[in-house]
Amino acid sequence: MPRLRSLIKVLAATAVAGVLLTSPASAGTPPRTDPAPAPAPTAGAATFGIQPATATARDKTRDSFTYQATPGAKKTDYVAVSNYSTSPLTLRIYATDAYNTADGGFTVLPLATKPRDVGLWVSFPTTGVTLAAKSSKILPFTLTVPADAKPGDHVGGIMLSLTTQAADAKGGQIAVESRVGTRLQVRVPGTLKAQLTVSHISTSYHASSNPFGGGTMTVSYTVANTGNVRLSGTQKVHVTSLFGGSKPSLPLANVKELLPGDQERVTATVKSVLPSFSSTAHISVVPTPVVGDIDPVLAAVDESASVATIPWPMILLLLALGAFGGVWVWRRRVRVRVRKQQAAKAKAKAAKTAPAKKTAVPATAAATATAGAASKAESGKAEDV
Repeated sequence: MPRLRSLIKVLAATAVAGVLLTSPASAGTPPRTDPAPAPAPTAGAATFGIQPATATARDKTRDSFTYQATPGAKKTDYVAVSNYSTSPLTLRIYATDAYNTADGGFTVLPLATKPRDVGLWVSFPTTGVTLAAKSSKILPFTLTVPADAKPGDHVGGIMLSLTTQAADAKGGQIAVESRVGTRLQVRVPGTLKAQLTVSHISTSYHASSNPFGGGTMTVSYTVANTGNVRLSGTQKVHVTSLFGGSKPSLPLANVKELLPGDQERVTATVKSVLPSFSSTAHISVVPTPVVGDIDPVLAAVDESASVATIPWPMILLLLALGAFGGVWVWRRRVRVRVRKQQAAKAKAKAAKTAPAKKTAVPATAAATATAGAASKAESGKAEDV
């Protein structure tokens, strides 16, 4: 049996898709006009698109489905689907949930994954639609908000997809799903909570090979939306240390849109951080509303983490200088000791080889000794008589 895999391709509006998932319509901002049809496709290409509509035509006043609905509410709306290609297409239409990717991007669940939130609130009369070449249809759908729907933002997408078969490099069959969609957002009134948190901070320091230079610090952290409304945010990172004061990170992109319950991993780079044995990374995230929403005026979320910034190159340099100085002192002492030993040996050798010298007696002392001896002899003779 051929091996099947699911490959999702999100096509660009100007390429073969017609229209992409778009940002939600913003209150107080002018709506976008109806997107122009995609360029004429190459032979064999399937080109199709989707956008909001009224019961009779495409809706030029909105680019997404945005509602405020109480629990238990029901609403009928319309979506326009178009086939821009030169051959008939059989497409699948469905609703699903949206989520944030690890880097904060916006996407929706794959077709094989069952939605658990707003994707379950939308129903179509049929999930399949056949479009003739160069044609469009307007399809109704019903949004039913569950009675136990929680307050806050519920975000997803209404998708139009085409599944085709293709062969992989090994000759196996794969199912290729090409899809486009438009955003779906429902805000359920009640207690709304706007909150971002910063957690899972990790830091690393890479010292410079220059003993007198600064190193590079990497600061990674997770920004999570722990509230129940969509939020954006601005963020800053700086590092303080004993030597070098405060160093800001390279510019960081704003948190564009974080859905409730989702999170984004952020990595900041701070350069020229002088090693001072211990430094502190400071993180500040200021929550802001998405465009068109009410500003919650939230305080900044500030977190910090310490990191060891050991000046290893300087320590190694000092150790090398100390070792060199120690060797120099030791060799100097050895040379001095050797010279003293050589001098002592030379002196001893000279004492052994030198001839014996007679001690000279001064003339006056010799004369005195002779006179004394003569006088003593005469005294002896006199006593004998």
